[in-house]
Amino acid sequence: MSYLVREAFRKIDYIIPLFDTKAWSGWTNQPDGGAVKVSSNSASDTGKLTIFGTIKTTGAFAYETVTLTGASVVTTTETDWDDIKGLFMGDVYGKNITAAVGTITLTNAAGSTITTIATTKLSGGLVGLDLRGHDVTVIQVSGNLYLYDGGAATTANGYPFGTAEKFEFIPIGDLFTLISDGSAATSKIVVYKS
Repeated sequence: MSYLVREAFRKIDYIIPLFDTKAWSGWTNQPDGGAVKVSSNSASDTGKLTIFGTIKTTGAFAYETVTLTGASVVTTTETDWDDIKGLFMGDVYGKNITAAVGTITLTNAAGSTITTIATTKLSGGLVGLDLRGHDVTVIQVSGNLYLYDGGAATTANGYPFGTAEKFEFIPIGDLFTLISDGSAATSKIVVYKS
């Protein structure tokens, strides 16, 4: 009963729409100690893109948000990426979200493709969000979804979602991350006003 009362009085601040997560381990052409580059085949892709991965010299999990410039190539400021684990068409606060108009392509410094985001999609691979201290609900829509608060999610360390499960929590880590297995998953997040 307390759950229903709490739900009734919460006010939605914003909703992070449906996005895809999937396993990233099959991605080839990882940078292995270099920068990465991103571009679109559409001039209309001029929004934010956040890249998640690890740093080669430290092994630390990190992210960088860049602003797309359509078909022009954007190179990350970080020049020591090891493995890229995911991409998200927005910032880590779940804002400035715009679905891909064209196909977004991420390459290593030599120009070999690591992964892509398809037209109309918001993400690929692992997705991380910085919603520390916010009241959020993560909703599993399809597939096998795993959540980890405070680092990079794996199918081993992440909280496993059941079918159509809603998970309500207040993140304590700087980033909580979502990933799927080979099945891929679709989810959305509701952020409530404090």
